[in-house]
Amino acid sequence: MDLALVAEKFGETEDFQKRPFFDNARLNRSIILKHALRRNERDIFNGQRLSATKVLFPFAATDLSMGGEYLFVGEQDFAKKLATKIGVTEVSQIESDLSVLSIVDALPSFDPFLMRERLRQVGREPARCYFDVSVADTDRMQAFVTKQIAQLVELAFKNEGNAASSLAARMANKLMTDETAASLEPLRATLRLTGEEYREGIFAWKGFLYYKWSIQEWGTRLPELSRSILSARILGAQREDMQTIDKSRQLIVKLMGSTMGQVKAALARYDEAFKALQEGRPTAFRDFLLQAPSMFFSLGESVGVIKHLDSFWRFRFPAGRTPTMETPEALEIFQDFEVTVSGIDQARKAAA
Repeated sequence: MDLALVAEKFGETEDFQKRPFFDNARLNRSIILKHALRRNERDIFNGQRLSATKVLFPFAATDLSMGGEYLFVGEQDFAKKLATKIGVTEVSQIESDLSVLSIVDALPSFDPFLMRERLRQVGREPARCYFDVSVADTDRMQAFVTKQIAQLVELAFKNEGNAASSLAARMANKLMTDETAASLEPLRATLRLTGEEYREGIFAWKGFLYYKWSIQEWGTRLPELSRSILSARILGAQREDMQTIDKSRQLIVKLMGSTMGQVKAALARYDEAFKALQEGRPTAFRDFLLQAPSMFFSLGESVGVIKHLDSFWRFRFPAGRTPTMETPEALEIFQDFEVTVSGIDQARKAAA
């Protein structure tokens, strides 16, 4: 989450100045990332952790090669260290920002739709510029979104004749980068949305397009991830430890499968609503979009958790060879995985 870049691009706008992500100016120009902890980094936490949220303060906002200073959210004496780092004398002066950092740390990813909805639940609504899909993701999503909305573009611009089909790529780009563009007016009219409803509706639409694209991007890796977890070699394990490890990784694979099933079920609801739009029933799609943000928290957490497990596993065990680890490490990793994916499963059942 590159807040330094957001400040550079939007720092002069009224929305940025009135609704910052963090109240402290230096913290609001930091870079925040999810980090797979190395063994020598785990001792600075109370309790065992395999990953953490790193807050990086670059020496030069426009030249990251110059390096920077960083802290991990939740490390020992984090609040005092952060206060010193950002030039604050009392921890009480940054209580609000510490609360936001705690929320961000608890999220499995910085998915903008998940993050925005979680912050809204606690009454905090930073400026919209903080929740744009990254430029890299937008570029990679372009072809997918173009294909998704091609039929809708033809419906909205039916008076353009054959030229309608050529508008899809340009419309997809506008949809992902500037939903308020005047060129999208026929789309707004088709959806029968006005004012804030239109902005919220388009934000929700981008959210579902983002999740559908994400599943298409990495969802096919889930069977490979499951096989890799189940086939990992454990060195020096006693029988009792091996039984614990096997039970844990079988449960992890089972819960990953059920979590993915829930994600696909949620996306199927989107597909059904979008089909209604294609059939000339825009009201059904509009109503779905206005209700959609309430789905982002569970959907985003589910997607984020599986992506987290996948990225950590690929970071720790590069493709091309059988994952191999000593017994203590295996117990630690699989316990962390089990707790992570079980929490999502329990939350889903509680909400049902």
